[in-house]
Amino acid sequence: MKYSKIFLGSLFALVPFVSFAQTSQETVSKKADLDVYSLNFDKVAPKIDQFINENSLVVKRKTQNYEKIYYDLVMTTSQYNDVKKNLEGWKCAIINSEETTQDLGSSISRLKSDIKSCKDDINALEKQIEATQNDSVIKYLGGKLERENERLNSRVNEYNKVCSEVGLVTLKLDIMRDETTPRQTKVRFVNMPGFEYDFLIIGNPKPGFSAKYYNGYNLKYLFTKGKTFVNLGVYKAMDVAKTDSTTLTDAFNVAFGQDFYSRHFGRGSRKCFNFYSGYNIGFMAFRGETTSTKTFYVTPTVGVELLKNRFLLWDLRGGYYLPFKHNYDLRGWQISSNINIAF
Repeated sequence: MKYSKIFLGSLFALVPFVSFAQTSQETVSKKADLDVYSLNFDKVAPKIDQFINENSLVVKRKTQNYEKIYYDLVMTTSQYNDVKKNLEGWKCAIINSEETTQDLGSSISRLKSDIKSCKDDINALEKQIEATQNDSVIKYLGGKLERENERLNSRVNEYNKVCSEVGLVTLKLDIMRDETTPRQTKVRFVNMPGFEYDFLIIGNPKPGFSAKYYNGYNLKYLFTKGKTFVNLGVYKAMDVAKTDSTTLTDAFNVAFGQDFYSRHFGRGSRKCFNFYSGYNIGFMAFRGETTSTKTFYVTPTVGVELLKNRFLLWDLRGGYYLPFKHNYDLRGWQISSNINIAF
């Protein structure tokens, strides 16, 4: 029984390995994620495609719709640096950048060792086959030799793949449209009831009319991902004597509000510390034992989402309460914290 074909197969299996024997001493690869917004979204896409074609970048994946384009690219480190430089010229704002460097040296060393071990086993089997005249033994050793050749081919292919990643960057580039005016009217509704605690500090309380501090307890219903919400609750004065019959001690509140994310702070995409600004407009009916008043109000606000996921939203905000009636006696700072839960 002749095994010359098997021997030739083992020889040719080593060719790819030999071609990489002089690989660079640098054994580093990089993975990067870039999330960007662009006001010139429709003009940016052709420029990126042009850059990809001119630099012969490997495109592993590309998806595109009205709101964004997603690229999964492979490039050299210098090309990756060029992409980051060009983003500013392409009128793109980077809102999230993550880079992970991986040293492939240990994997390359392990695979080299495995390949050497396979070669040694193959050489030993070839010598055993040449030294024996027993057909059954030759057949048995030939099967082992074939399996060792398959293992060698697998290790060589894996080695070549790892070596091909050395010095390259795998970039996941997500480009999102940023508009100053809405061109789509799609509203994403959510169902997130919750509770809000308010602390109202009146700036210029009028003796016998308004208290210095009020606690507020509101039911807050968040109904769009935007975020749009309504509040319904009551306020109670904290520093009014029981014998005081004229100061406004209680209030009933109903309000509507919206919060807006900035592109400079990630558009609310993070799981924590999403900054936003917004407003509340509403109606409050104050009353004391012998006095009462009613007023509409507006409260410009800024805030931060302390925790955010698909089930829970917890945020903290501050604003300036501006009633339309008795403005001087009732206006002041408002600090709020709320928790909403998805249903």
